[in-house]
Amino acid sequence: MKLNYCTGTVSLSKILILLIIVIIIPICFNIIEKNYSFRLEDNYIQPRGVITTLIRSDTRTILLTINMIHSIVKFHSTKNNTFYPLIIFHDINLTSVMRQYILSCTIKNNTQMNISFALANFQTSSQPANESRLAKTIGYRIMCQFWTYDIFYHPAITEGHYDYLMRMDADSYFSDVTKKDLFVYIHRQKFDYIYRAEYWEPITPMVPVLEHFLYDTSDVSSCIYNNFFIIRLKWFYESKRVQTFIQELIRDDLMIREYIGDGCAHAAMLKIDNQVRVKQITDISYGHNYHIMPRGQGTTFVDVKEFDEEIKKSCQQLTVLRNRKGTLTRISIS
Repeated sequence: MKLNYCTGTVSLSKILILLIIVIIIPICFNIIEKNYSFRLEDNYIQPRGVITTLIRSDTRTILLTINMIHSIVKFHSTKNNTFYPLIIFHDINLTSVMRQYILSCTIKNNTQMNISFALANFQTSSQPANESRLAKTIGYRIMCQFWTYDIFYHPAITEGHYDYLMRMDADSYFSDVTKKDLFVYIHRQKFDYIYRAEYWEPITPMVPVLEHFLYDTSDVSSCIYNNFFIIRLKWFYESKRVQTFIQELIRDDLMIREYIGDGCAHAAMLKIDNQVRVKQITDISYGHNYHIMPRGQGTTFVDVKEFDEEIKKSCQQLTVLRNRKGTLTRISIS
């Protein structure tokens, strides 16, 4: 059988061969490409990552911390269910009983977990300036400086020789599987900093410092919602502009006296170093208390009254809020 076209005569068999070439070969190439990706995943070298949190020494925070750890174990996708070390930074009021309770509720079914405690220095002689945002307590201001400067020079971090540092607040949680090892992801993609969301607050006290680094300070138009972030430590330590900027922020306790939010300080760091590789990732499901961030979506605030009551059971279950309605989900910890 032959088909006649204006350009000549083409046999049906030749047409079929062409179709096979057009359709089958791309499929085979796609399979090979997928298999190659799988081999990369199968043979990856695990980066030296550390998960960090800073907690208060009160009952509710202890319960939230346990819940957060459960979410990492349950939902952070790692090869062979391996665990990255977790460092819990705390004040002097954390008792041995509190420490033991955290460990007994989290390690009992995961004996390979490496959880350690590190004392953080929250002492300061500085007081909030009268014209600063007085609603931000001295403790909150010290916390902001901790996540901007102090943690990176704490012996627990510097002596660990880590490549990457992840922050997970006590009241944060992954609400579904991440579908990837986040440390491997940032390492493979060669990012210096990844984060989940942004927010806005005034940066007025930081503007005079920013003017030394940016032609237009309005470039810092939003702040990093940095209750969750991962940072490449080598970038932080070796970026001269970032280090100079940070030193300006902590000089004379500026962050504490005038109140500069750590999320805004991080956003500024990412603007003043034009070599930084940064990525906002929205393909993970994450929550911070009642702030819910479903996979692929922005932030929604849903006040779920039952959440606090369920957190009291955190030794036995993981409690998360899912989807934009804030559906309360309980997952038994066996």
